[in-house]
Amino acid sequence: MKRVLLTTVLAVVVFAYPALGQSASRTKIFVFHTDEFWLNLHHFLYVLGRAQNKTRDSSRSAVVNAPNDQEQGLAKLTDAERATWREAVSFYANDLSKKDIVFDEPLPAITNALAQAGAAKSLAGVKVDSAIASVLARAAPVYRKAWWSAHHSANVAWQLTIQKLVDQHGRAILEFITKAYQMSWNPAGFHVHLSGYTNWAGAYSTTAELLVMSSLAEDIRGVYGLETIFHEGMHQWDQQVFEVLREQACTQNKVAPQGLSHAMIFFTAGEAVRHVYPNHVPYAEKFGVWQRGIAAFKTPLDEIWKPYLDGHGTRDEALAALIKRTGIETK
Repeated sequence: MKRVLLTTVLAVVVFAYPALGQSASRTKIFVFHTDEFWLNLHHFLYVLGRAQNKTRDSSRSAVVNAPNDQEQGLAKLTDAERATWREAVSFYANDLSKKDIVFDEPLPAITNALAQAGAAKSLAGVKVDSAIASVLARAAPVYRKAWWSAHHSANVAWQLTIQKLVDQHGRAILEFITKAYQMSWNPAGFHVHLSGYTNWAGAYSTTAELLVMSSLAEDIRGVYGLETIFHEGMHQWDQQVFEVLREQACTQNKVAPQGLSHAMIFFTAGEAVRHVYPNHVPYAEKFGVWQRGIAAFKTPLDEIWKPYLDGHGTRDEALAALIKRTGIETK
């Protein structure tokens, strides 16, 4: 899942609520990308670099198996190929892997550029620093020989599974969340870029409406993968939600608390999936997300936001009540 504080996804969304019922029925919900070779290579090197640096998050479930995956692939290589690969991992460990892949430049720009590169034969013309492009170019044939086939197959398998769930329940979930937020989904569909590995969370979104999902992370498969892509897609509304919360806070001489909007997304996405799978345990409950810095919001959301989602009161009344309970008094 994503980090507690997510970069605002800057997307053009329609704020006119009356058209939501009509637009939701016509909107393409997701567009999946499974073949992005360079993006997959970049993420694998990134998580291996963090593992080499022994960062705390390298033990998280979404990335903990990456070193073993690496060792299995290295056994297929020649000595020269292994040396080339280890040089690439060390380059990342000494530079890019020391940064946060979501917040720290140039990583968001690199992610966007490599997503646009897709499965191109080379990085010629791709807007990536020449030193980084050179490392990726040298590592590419090694990655293609030892790991790409398995990672690509995982991408395709994940996409096929999740697409079936979207086909079955996507419209109902989309209508649930657009009604709750009174905001419209991108009618062109939200692009989902699949990569064997991504980061410690297994999924993240960043600038330019870019969402990346790990096809190898155990906890975002099946129904949890369905919940996660809607969760991540809801971040396209971050700026709009921030403004609404700010307005509600100003009327109460308060400041909207950091983390509330993200907690709302966890809660709403979980309830949306539970709407079509009544026995579903939302991701945040199943994997202990509430205990990671947003526990203070759980009870207010249960007592205020949940009744609203069930059809009681208006959105603005619920948001005002949330701010009253959780907002920070201004001095």
